[in-house]
Amino acid sequence: MLAKNGFLDLEEVMDIPGFPGMETLKNKKCVVIECKQNIPCNPCESACPHHAITIGNPITNLPVVDSEKCIGCGLCVAQCPGQACFLVDMSKEEYDTVTLPYEYYPLPEKNQEVYGLGRDGKYLVKAEVLRVVLTKKNDRTAVIEVKVPKGYGMKVRNISVDGKRIASEENNPSVEKEVIDAIDNNEMYVCRCEEITKAEVIEAVRAGATSVNEVKRLLRAGMGLCQGRNCAKTIERIIAAELGVAPSQVPQVTKRGPVRPIKLTGYTSLDIEAQEEMFEHDW
Repeated sequence: MLAKNGFLDLEEVMDIPGFPGMETLKNKKCVVIECKQNIPCNPCESACPHHAITIGNPITNLPVVDSEKCIGCGLCVAQCPGQACFLVDMSKEEYDTVTLPYEYYPLPEKNQEVYGLGRDGKYLVKAEVLRVVLTKKNDRTAVIEVKVPKGYGMKVRNISVDGKRIASEENNPSVEKEVIDAIDNNEMYVCRCEEITKAEVIEAVRAGATSVNEVKRLLRAGMGLCQGRNCAKTIERIIAAELGVAPSQVPQVTKRGPVRPIKLTGYTSLDIEAQEEMFEHDW
């Protein structure tokens, strides 16, 4: 369960508009969008040339898949920033195929045996790479199609090429309770971009900060690449807990556009094209 474990289970996936239905997947290759959070995001809709994915207005709508229009091209797979788009084909009698985004090195090669992982990141079954697509347009996100045993098409959601890692996990199936108890939650990162911990946020609140903006001024929390999209609500809840009030009573963080990164051409009518030397960093 997403709310409890941080990842969707199969029942949740089958209950969202991004799921085209088991009957569709048993007859053809089709996109499955495992997106259940209402966030301002629509690259999947923009990437689909056949208008098989619809978000519409407002932009926080969940994506809806039209299985009749989807041809399984996979253009949406690399474009999803949350890596929630997959192609699933369960029409073969002997095996299923899953097409997924992959952003690790080394890249697997065609016909290579890899390890299929579930939504929780744990090893499920061995898989075979059928296709690896890495284009400049995909910006270093590879699209990989793997063949998995029959029945695993809706289970495998990532792969690993590290056999040592899989063997290590199999030999150590559980973490000792003492290790878990020793984890200090206050040392976890709340703002990953600026590496601000929960303890630092609590210290700022106890020093007088009563809003996300005040914590931001003291610690730079929310001033990284994500511009507070990932951490603002968490910081808001920490402040509320420290002050003993409801999160709705904590002053809202100041929001500034754009809600997601856009090209410079979105700000000007000038006909300019970015050159390689214009970029200071290689992200």
